[in-house]
Amino acid sequence: MVSHNETAVPATATPTPAKRHPWWRSAFWFLLPSLVIMTVFTYYPMVMTVFNSLFATNLTGAAAKFVGFGNYVTIFSDPLFFKSLTNTFIFVACDSVGVILLALLLARLATARIRGAGFFRTAFASTMGVSAAAASILWIFLFNPSVGLISIGLKQLGFGNVNILTDPTGAMIAVILSSIWMGSGFAFLNLLGALQSVPQDYYDVASLAGWSSWRQTWKITIPMVSPTLFFLIVVEVIGAFKTFTQIDLITGGGPDNTTNFIAYKVYQDAFNYRNIGIASAEAIVLTVIIAVATWIQFRYTERKVYYQ
Repeated sequence: MVSHNETAVPATATPTPAKRHPWWRSAFWFLLPSLVIMTVFTYYPMVMTVFNSLFATNLTGAAAKFVGFGNYVTIFSDPLFFKSLTNTFIFVACDSVGVILLALLLARLATARIRGAGFFRTAFASTMGVSAAAASILWIFLFNPSVGLISIGLKQLGFGNVNILTDPTGAMIAVILSSIWMGSGFAFLNLLGALQSVPQDYYDVASLAGWSSWRQTWKITIPMVSPTLFFLIVVEVIGAFKTFTQIDLITGGGPDNTTNFIAYKVYQDAFNYRNIGIASAEAIVLTVIIAVATWIQFRYTERKVYYQ
């Protein structure tokens, strides 16, 4: 019996649930460092680039006069801009196709059952560990007219003592070759992993059916690694449009602006001529071109991709 001074306690007391914060609050704090970095180094420069493209700027890069789309009218009336645009498209096409074909060939060789395959895999992928600046210096020595191995080889073939980097066509070929070599390591490593995932039984059955190596490559290898190929094509095209280091160190945009690409022209107008407004407009045009090229690839090329 409970006295009047005591309080009755229920037999089963329900505990009060702890107050729970919405999940997005915790996620926000985890994402905050990345958001700050992206804002400072990506979003803010993008906004300022669009802003500066609408203004005539002074030597310090500050907006001096609103000109609207005047900077865009100026660059599209500049013959040098269209020349750099043409050079860029030629380079992107040759570099992207060259990197994919070379990487696919090397990956096929590296998957062959031969002695020392591990050494060749390491060698083929080693270009990933070489910076673009160091690789550019290496290729400058290779094309040196006096001591360069490539120049010596051309001399032995009867081409005489030629300086490739001073010839318009030769300079473009030199930039393309160096870029293909630099990009082959990353593409090779991805394709090697994709090829190793293809079941060997497919090739065994194809061999019993009398298929040639070319038919096996076209009917088995390409469809099975098509997701990786699609990824590499998108990445290589975007990277080729932004090529800068090779141009700056190997040719400097010459001779006669034959290797002056849009990315390098943006750099020249911004830092050599201090015309930030024109450079910003060119950067926006380059961004639109890359976006359109990427959309086209996703819109049409992805249809050819075979997903298991």
